[in-house]
Amino acid sequence: MTLTSRRIVLIILFVPAAAAVLLVAAIWISKFKGFYAADYQIPSVTAVWWSTWRPAAASDLSWAMGGITFLTVFPVIGEAFLRRSFKRSPSPEVFFFRIFMLTLPFNVFRLFLPEVSAGVLPAAWGLMATRIVWFARFFGFAALLNIGAFAADIPFRRSGPILGMGALAATVIAAMLPLDVTQPIGNLLYREGTETALALSCVFMEILAVLCLTGVSASRANPRYFTLSAALFIVVFGADLIFFVSTPLIIPGAAALIIGFLLFVDQVRKIYQWL
Repeated sequence: MTLTSRRIVLIILFVPAAAAVLLVAAIWISKFKGFYAADYQIPSVTAVWWSTWRPAAASDLSWAMGGITFLTVFPVIGEAFLRRSFKRSPSPEVFFFRIFMLTLPFNVFRLFLPEVSAGVLPAAWGLMATRIVWFARFFGFAALLNIGAFAADIPFRRSGPILGMGALAATVIAAMLPLDVTQPIGNLLYREGTETALALSCVFMEILAVLCLTGVSASRANPRYFTLSAALFIVVFGADLIFFVSTPLIIPGAAALIIGFLLFVDQVRKIYQWL
């Protein structure tokens, strides 16, 4: 993949991410004016974690909106910073990390679900929004897996086909995901019919992404790569916590994502001696 091709991929992802920021702003304005989800029906349950459920509360909507706002705004700010700092970077770590960050704003589609619950939008919008979110989630995982793979021995020019395969796999998973249209949850998603399988696949891909980069650290005997893999773990851990946009997890998740982001960027600079 050439430098121009990489720029095109990042621009394709950045445009909807920037549009998501505008959508979030418009929704918050509508919320304050009382137009957004005025007849929102509180779901029966919400997920605190993969296997932890509790009854949903009226306050869950505000918490979910706050978490989704952070997942939308912070990656766009981070991309603006990375674009300025690593504009001509040949680093595969930076390229795939930017792709992962730009998949997070796709969570903005979850904000359609309250309108579906209020009867403003048809149920098909909720189904589509949930599948878009899961597509972005798995595509982001695919990008994270590529960080370690291309930091090792795979030539960077082959990243295009492999990234395309990751996008195709994420599309298939999202399209085939069984959803219970009668069961919206407080996380502003429809409840999945394969919760255990999804949990295992997501956790496995997250662990594999970190272990892959850790393996690169061991093979190169470079302590900075060990720190980089630790930073990636913090990023993944934080993003996973915020994904559930539940009350006890959003704040530590946001803090972990910010810390991991800054540590990751700092280590990439030191590895490539962009001091």
